[in-house]
Amino acid sequence: MRGFLAVVEMAFRLFFRDKHGLFWGVAFPLMLMALIGTVFSSGTNLVLTTSVVADAGDPMARELTEALRQIETLRIVDETEPEALEALRRGDRSLVVVLPTVAEVAAAGGTAPVRVYYDEASYEIAQAGIAIVRSVVEEANKIMTGRRDVLTVDASGISAYNLTMFDFLLPGVLAMVLMQNGLMGVTAVLTAYRERLLLKRVLATPFPPGLFLAGLVARFTITNLLQGAIIVLVGVLVFRAQVVGSYLNMFLLSVIGSVAFLSIGFAVSTLSATPDGANTFGSALTFPMMFLSGTFWPREFIPDALQPVIDLLPLTPLVEALRGVATHGHGLEMHWPGMLYLAGWGAVAMVLAVRRFRWE
Repeated sequence: MRGFLAVVEMAFRLFFRDKHGLFWGVAFPLMLMALIGTVFSSGTNLVLTTSVVADAGDPMARELTEALRQIETLRIVDETEPEALEALRRGDRSLVVVLPTVAEVAAAGGTAPVRVYYDEASYEIAQAGIAIVRSVVEEANKIMTGRRDVLTVDASGISAYNLTMFDFLLPGVLAMVLMQNGLMGVTAVLTAYRERLLLKRVLATPFPPGLFLAGLVARFTITNLLQGAIIVLVGVLVFRAQVVGSYLNMFLLSVIGSVAFLSIGFAVSTLSATPDGANTFGSALTFPMMFLSGTFWPREFIPDALQPVIDLLPLTPLVEALRGVATHGHGLEMHWPGMLYLAGWGAVAMVLAVRRFRWE
């Protein structure tokens, strides 16, 4: 045990000495601007999944539904109102539009609202959709009467909490840090140890090699969880972020994510004999996930052609699970398929790492 603790202490000392200043000072800003420009250069990137609740037998509701379908920014889903509102609460819809019938307009004295519900956790995004619905309604008023408004737009946020954009970003930043530490940290450290023949020297001592690697895993795991705790504490205590769900659930998700990405990092470390090469491999995996997995913005902002790719990225289920717990109060049972997928990535990566690991 004394030897194990000595390895953990040594690993921590080396960790705090390695700042990666050149990489974060030069390469990161360049890659950041390149990826943001790629994602947002097109003016048709925003797609809002919108539930429309309408009476298919009513001529006015039917015409309004068809008008909404013509808007490329809206991906229309026909549902009942309870189904649509439940999907909105889960975070699976951007808007829910409830259309009145001709009979309801007549019963209301000639003016009836088009009810629009949105998730307050994504307020800024929802406003774009509400503006589109309002323009469609205004055009329908002109066509139907040419004089006064028969329909009005009544938009309501659906949330038990007054969530902000920072509340939305916090879980994504937490997931990003866990991923980055696993892919960038462990790959650079192991390849540096190998290049300096430190791993070879471990084999020449009576100290068990497996225990040495276990010490490194312990250091990275502890570091990841401590950094994650600092991020959440600073977000909550300093910036007043709200965490709706269970902190225990967020901790458990962080453990799963940390172990999975550490396993992937160990596998990546076997692909290169030098720290520079390991950083290159790590960057090739890290940055696409950082900007395509919903870390900083919702998936609706990403072009449709990239949506299947997003589903394959291991960071995506971790971001969605952490955000579901933090902003919607989800339980772990709602995200077990995604966590199982992430754990599968970790298991396959660990098998590859064990088979390919080199001590020198």
